[in-house]
Amino acid sequence: MSVDYTQVFQDPSAVEKYAERTYARGTFSSIVSARQTGWLRGFVPTAFEVPPVHHDFACGTGRVARMLAGLVETSHGYDTSEAMLAKSRELGTPGHAHLVQPGGAAPEIVPGRPALVTAFRFVLNVDDILRDQLMEFASAALPDPEAGLLMVENHGNTASLRHLRRTFGRMDASMWFRELSHGQMRELLDRHGYELVGMQGFTLFTQGCYRRPWAWASKGVDALLASPLSKRCTDVVYIARRR
Repeated sequence: MSVDYTQVFQDPSAVEKYAERTYARGTFSSIVSARQTGWLRGFVPTAFEVPPVHHDFACGTGRVARMLAGLVETSHGYDTSEAMLAKSRELGTPGHAHLVQPGGAAPEIVPGRPALVTAFRFVLNVDDILRDQLMEFASAALPDPEAGLLMVENHGNTASLRHLRRTFGRMDASMWFRELSHGQMRELLDRHGYELVGMQGFTLFTQGCYRRPWAWASKGVDALLASPLSKRCTDVVYIARRR
């Protein structure tokens, strides 16, 4: 994709396509999102003694805030795209949406409340400068180990079938095909003073495997094995806390 990622979703038509087609009912992305929702709704109440304040970096259409509805004290979403935030409001996302300038996001700290910082479908698509901005944002909300948790999604794990698709598939790798390894994710977290405390995978397969005639088998295997084989999943969420 020749256009810088941060500029793509300034266009309302791109936002509409992303929200209404990419996450349309029954698509690969919507199935993975549903798995994430189920896991988050089981994990968050056990990880926090009281509902945390949720800070969603690059919140987009507010998908993660909707996943966590009713489980957090409140959600704050931060994005540079007014078109994304407008779609978020249209979809009924709970909480507060903040339009920010690039590099200008600052978490709304609530004294006495733990925080949950999320960044889904972000780190894979941006450069190291923007990844560092995410981590600086997270550190402002999570100044110490007791402050809460950070969750970062990598939806292009190198140690997965996605890498084989790049290696052997009929694809122009100069277009939109990026990957991050577990080592790169660990290095990012470690460099900013975070300890990896867990990871959760959601699909071993790529989007193509969810098309006929393989869809039924891929869905069944993922439902059974994606969690225990998280390190081999295409889509992985890393859970970390400050050291």
